[in-house]
Amino acid sequence: MRAALLLLPAVLATGCGLTTQVRPVPRGTVQVEGALGGPFVRVGPVVPVPLSAVGARYGVAERVDVSAHAHLTSLTFGVAGLDVGGSWLALEQDGAVPAVSLGGRLYGFTSVLASREAAPRAYLEVSPTVSYLFSERFLTYVTGTGLVQLAGGPPLLSLAVGEEVQFEPWGVQMELRWYQPDYATRFNAADWQGVGGLGALGAVLGVRYRFGGGE
Repeated sequence: MRAALLLLPAVLATGCGLTTQVRPVPRGTVQVEGALGGPFVRVGPVVPVPLSAVGARYGVAERVDVSAHAHLTSLTFGVAGLDVGGSWLALEQDGAVPAVSLGGRLYGFTSVLASREAAPRAYLEVSPTVSYLFSERFLTYVTGTGLVQLAGGPPLLSLAVGEEVQFEPWGVQMELRWYQPDYATRFNAADWQGVGGLGALGAVLGVRYRFGGGE
């Protein structure tokens, strides 16, 4: 696992451990959620880096919600991480025309160990998502994510496809993501499992529960 830990700051910066904000939650509804997963790395067997986050979303308008999450895995390495953001449904699904939404998050990470002097880091993420709801239960989506490092450096990109199965008030979401497809990860110390030596494929599993408001 040592090889994976060497790249932990870069992995965290790509927003690992969070599933996509596919569509805003209904107005007045609270959604509590948790997610676990990240890019695949070979440490003997090929396994996803077990990054995790928990948080909540709240519908503030018919097409807008806000969200906040705490990043749990990073705490085991002395790094506190939080994000705040939200999503906006720009286009509703209409027959064969899918829904289009725009999500955004602002991340902040900082060391909580007195022995480690590191400047806080902030990142801004934007994610357009196209989704289609089948049979009022199966929400299929594709998304792209761009993440800007506010301290400088090139943007970080990723692509994903996913499925949320809705058993109201519960929902289960599985997402397959290609992290940094434009980056040659074959040159890294960690053995990331990408495509043709580029980026890292990964998986994230999320669970949510809604209460209040309406559907």
